[in-house]
Amino acid sequence: MRTMKIAIVEDEKAHAQLLQSYIAEWTKDNYIHARISIFSSAEKFLFFWEDNLCLDALFLDIQMPGMDGVELAKKIREQNRDIAIVFTTGMTDYLQEGYEVAALHYLVKPLEKAKVWDCMERICGRQESGKSHIFMLEAEVEETGEKCSVRFTEQDIHYLEAAGHYTRVCTDKAVFRVKRAIRQWEQELDEEAFVFSHRSYLVNLLYVSQINRKDLVLDDGERIPLSRRNIKAFHDAFIQFYDKDCHTKEEGTV
Repeated sequence: MRTMKIAIVEDEKAHAQLLQSYIAEWTKDNYIHARISIFSSAEKFLFFWEDNLCLDALFLDIQMPGMDGVELAKKIREQNRDIAIVFTTGMTDYLQEGYEVAALHYLVKPLEKAKVWDCMERICGRQESGKSHIFMLEAEVEETGEKCSVRFTEQDIHYLEAAGHYTRVCTDKAVFRVKRAIRQWEQELDEEAFVFSHRSYLVNLLYVSQINRKDLVLDDGERIPLSRRNIKAFHDAFIQFYDKDCHTKEEGTV
């Protein structure tokens, strides 16, 4: 049975317990063993976080006494770019802050079971995305010029850049040059996850943390051009990608 490690940081006990119950019910129905930890403040979570860096999901209340959820999310992102962060809030005007920390979604209070369940589906889908489509290609490592056979999945790709008859495939491990047109990639990749920010750049929305007027910022800080022609379509695709599926024991583990 799969195990998921989930933390809830929420200063209102009733909201924390309700969210915990919705998550526990969803994981039980999906044959997942859940370890759910609840913390009443960001400071208490950080004390736990020092020795428990591996979490699948973190549900953060934005408005809390002391350190708020946005500040906490920024600290978490300094150490972990992969954990799914979901903000819970009674307000809906924190979208820009969500860009900055690559938040997966917002859950607006009062919490609804259906939306929490949709969000859990999104978290699991994010973890599994790309695993079904594996590419095996002949390539050249850009930094060294070394020829190689390379295997990667959709999720491994941060973005693709057209370079004549070749494409630069940018991943965590290296940048590869592959003799393949970018439009061919467009036809084979998930159209909801990969969107053109510029006629030469096809970007994986999983790695976009911020959208500006003239460029994008990825999770690793790299900037990608964003053309005026593409800005609205890209912004709309970004919102839809992160919004389509998501709209106790105190200081302990269940």
